Amino acid sequence: MVNNINLSFKERVQEIVRQIPKGRVMTYGQIALLCGNPKASRIVGGIAHFGNPDLPWHRVVNIRGGLASGYPGGRHGHAKNLISEGVMVNDVLEVNISELLWQPSIEGGILNLEHRKVSSFSKPALIVIVGETTSGKSALAINLAQKFDGEIICADSRTVYKGMDIGTAKPSKKDQKNIKHYLLDVVNPDANFTAAEFKKIANISITEISNRGKMPIMVGGTGLYVDGVIFDFEFDKSSDKKHLRPNTIILGLSLDRDQLKQRIVIRTQTMIDNGLGVEAKKLSEKYGWQSPAMTAIGYREFQPYFAGMQTLAETIERINRNTFLYAKRQRTWFKRNKSIQWLDDPRQAVGLVTTFLNT
Repeated sequence: MVNNINLSFKERVQEIVRQIPKGRVMTYGQIALLCGNPKASRIVGGIAHFGNPDLPWHRVVNIRGGLASGYPGGRHGHAKNLISEGVMVNDVLEVNISELLWQPSIEGGILNLEHRKVSSFSKPALIVIVGETTSGKSALAINLAQKFDGEIICADSRTVYKGMDIGTAKPSKKDQKNIKHYLLDVVNPDANFTAAEFKKIANISITEISNRGKMPIMVGGTGLYVDGVIFDFEFDKSSDKKHLRPNTIILGLSLDRDQLKQRIVIRTQTMIDNGLGVEAKKLSEKYGWQSPAMTAIGYREFQPYFAGMQTLAETIERINRNTFLYAKRQRTWFKRNKSIQWLDDPRQAVGLVTTFLNT
């Protein structure tokens, strides 16, 4: 029975395949769905190619009933093993899915539970950290990653861009070396990167991290990125789901108004001292001020400065003001989510996560 919440995604896949009856087949997508990640059919395919060779992988086909070219001996080798079990394979190396598909949730055997329950318990555990800019999210994420053997998924619409390091407060090379980070340096600054694309890659990353026995930790202040994952938004549809992803804890960090302003001023000056102006000039010359990434706070304010229309002091003041207004919008966004556990002290996080992982 595949009902152990401690099994990794790979282990659940292999347990299902182990129980497919002789003369029947399942699809990659069907197995992914039963394991709680309906969009992970390609991951299932990868497990099939590199997983336990003693399992009956020949009983797994694509949604059309097509056989796998990556199977030992290619599609013909795949066909040979199915034929040996009495399965008919046609001239284009496909089987009749409508006749042979095994549906364990209906027929009994494994996973004889309602699909809703299967999906709920099989979601990998996920820690999420949110809050406004300068609230200490990244430091908390690194702390939790060290304590719970985790890896970090960055939910930030600007750190996905290559070369935008100083102005986005991207995790340092040292931090990235010590703790593996995902969704950093994904595209060039002149490329568009959507929340839907983030969701797709983030979900794959969560599965990969969990499959290696690590704890996925998603951290960031881009509300749409975070909500797309934890509420499973379908960005190509008019209505979005509002049910929280199972097996998820969300921790929130917030600052009072004066502390927020003080931290913003300090952060901006630190960025200036570290060469933000040079970074902004270099990126603008390479990609242009109209590039998607160059509309970010900390970069766009330099355009009039380099045009000789404002002083450096005025530029810094504009960055501070725009950052504060952005932080207010972040706070408004996250306050709508009643599932967030707001921390008075970041040190509360360890106890909350420990309780979450043991219940």
